Amino acid sequence: MRTLALSILVLLASVPTAQAAPRLTLVGTYNTGLGANGAEIIDVRASDGLAVLTNVGGGSPGSSVDILNLANVAAPTLARRVILSDTTRTVNSAAIHPTKDLFVVVQGGSSPAAAPVFGTISAYRISDGAFLCSTSAGIQPDSVAISRDGNTAVVANEAEGFAVGDSGGPGSLSRLSLATFNPATPDCTQFTATQIALPSANGLAGFSTNRTDDIARLAIDNTPNTLEPESVTFSPDNLFAFVSLQENNGVVRLDLSNNATTYFGVGNVNHLADVSTSGGYQPVTPYIQFREPDGIAFTPDGQYFVTANEGDTRDGAGSNSIRGGRTLSIFNASTGALVGDTGSQIDDIANANGVYPDSRSNRGGSEPEVVDVVAYAGKTYAAVSLERAFGVALVDITVPATPQVVAFASTGASSNPEGIKFFLRRSRLYVTSANEASGTVSIFQVIP
Repeated sequence: MRTLALSILVLLASVPTAQAAPRLTLVGTYNTGLGANGAEIIDVRASDGLAVLTNVGGGSPGSSVDILNLANVAAPTLARRVILSDTTRTVNSAAIHPTKDLFVVVQGGSSPAAAPVFGTISAYRISDGAFLCSTSAGIQPDSVAISRDGNTAVVANEAEGFAVGDSGGPGSLSRLSLATFNPATPDCTQFTATQIALPSANGLAGFSTNRTDDIARLAIDNTPNTLEPESVTFSPDNLFAFVSLQENNGVVRLDLSNNATTYFGVGNVNHLADVSTSGGYQPVTPYIQFREPDGIAFTPDGQYFVTANEGDTRDGAGSNSIRGGRTLSIFNASTGALVGDTGSQIDDIANANGVYPDSRSNRGGSEPEVVDVVAYAGKTYAAVSLERAFGVALVDITVPATPQVVAFASTGASSNPEGIKFFLRRSRLYVTSANEASGTVSIFQVIP
């Protein structure tokens, strides 16, 4: 009997136990009080829990940036609101320096609007919000990021059209050295940007064809006047910047050793999708569309870049034309080859949580917007904001060829989450989203 009992115990011990699915749990919120004028892009410095958050309005006059203290994730606080010195241009993005008392903002547009409109890149101190220096960017800068070593900032100048028939001008990149810039004693001669023109991508494999710009309604032929850089990320070794070209369905790699550029076309998604607004989620239609990536991020091992495929062009059928990848995709960072894609999983999980936007089925579905990637607890995760499903999806990309959407959390009705960032506090992993329609920030703990 004793031998039989021991055998049973050994057998039970050998049976694998079911692993609970990862979860996103809301732990804290911050409200700018600005409604749709607040909370668009957020960047977090994990070392001290400080964050910068852009507000397109709310200044008196002009745009502003909130300096947030996220040290207590359950009760994030406003350290100060910095009213930006350039009151004629809208803030589009901000990045916090990994070590220095410094953040950088880019502003574009003007009042009244006119094209082309060259933007600005400005530096401010975090500790007191003081304006330090400003320099010129390209046309309509859309985003800025700072390399992990803090030495380089790169700006994506989207040059988006202002109106029908107006291309906005050539898209470009701006590069700024921050290695010797001292925010305590700023020397503005050290705060100047190198403007990097982009060569034509016309005819390159994987780039968009037979599409038109959503604002200008002009044909996107991937020549410089129709190139529209969107989001920036850096390789972990700080050797390259990768920039999404959303309307062009591509990515450009910038070699930081010599400013040389390399293009990667990101091709089409191929999965079943719901493309009808007739009611209910029915992913039964074969769906082959350009990815048109918005957000872009790197895996910590430097082997892959990851895109959030929102979509932003039309095919001539009008503003309600079917568009966008509706997925998260993983690519080889050296070759640009597709490695994995989530297929219908993002819309699937939105539907499972009762928030799939059926009224957007004939456009971009849940619309994956911005993505961030982290390694944690033996896994590699991506978090992606879903602008039209009003939430955040967590994707396990540990096996890049088979990414799995494993969790979803709501950011609130009609919140339109945009900026998103992972950060660690006391060995726990969090993801925060900036919700541009509600003017709020949501902080979720990732429970693996």
